[in-house]
Amino acid sequence: MGHSYAVTAEFYDLLQAAEFSRLAERLLGRWLGTPTVGILDVGAGTGLATALLAERAGVVVHAVEPSAPMRAVLLSRLAGMPHLLDRIRVHAMGVQDVGLTAVADFAWCVNTMACLDPVERAEVLAAIRVALVPGGRLVVQRPPHRLEPPWELPSRRLGDDRYTGQVTCADAGPDRARWRFTYRVTHDDRLVREARESFEVYLAEPAAFTGELRAAGFDPIAQDEPEIVIARAG
Repeated sequence: MGHSYAVTAEFYDLLQAAEFSRLAERLLGRWLGTPTVGILDVGAGTGLATALLAERAGVVVHAVEPSAPMRAVLLSRLAGMPHLLDRIRVHAMGVQDVGLTAVADFAWCVNTMACLDPVERAEVLAAIRVALVPGGRLVVQRPPHRLEPPWELPSRRLGDDRYTGQVTCADAGPDRARWRFTYRVTHDDRLVREARESFEVYLAEPAAFTGELRAAGFDPIAQDEPEIVIARAG
């Protein structure tokens, strides 16, 4: 998990929070159930799903986020939610380094697997399995399996400025791609500033990722969109 998100942390919530929150609301409505042990949020990012999970369940949420810039936004979000603070524990390292054992019966891992190479994926999946009790449920987004065409991020106005973003994807070698995020701030159609951040991502065929889940001790039981797998801890 070597990505810092030093640039993206500034823009993420403004440009992507609404879409991600809709996705999280839909998936949690279908798959969260009623956790009674605890919840594991792997790659918590700016805390959008963390807050939803804590609001919906009366158990401790373990929010795992190794990136300091993203974690800063997460902690700022939680600071404005004092009613949730006693139900959230933030871990400032990768889940494979935390050492959690049987602390949760639900795990959430979305927008994370793409940034992990096969060795890291195996370590992370194994750590999630150890953190879950037998029968616990995992909602995980598969890595992409092909290059994607460029796409535009939502555009948002802030005062008299407009914030926009674009993502391009390029081949970076066998089973790898490079995503470049370009963020722009304009005023009256004049460019005020531009910032970029690139991420190396790792591709995996769906069948291969299913095999990785099974190797880590999970039984895939259902699928959802986009590229979501629901698995049960054996």
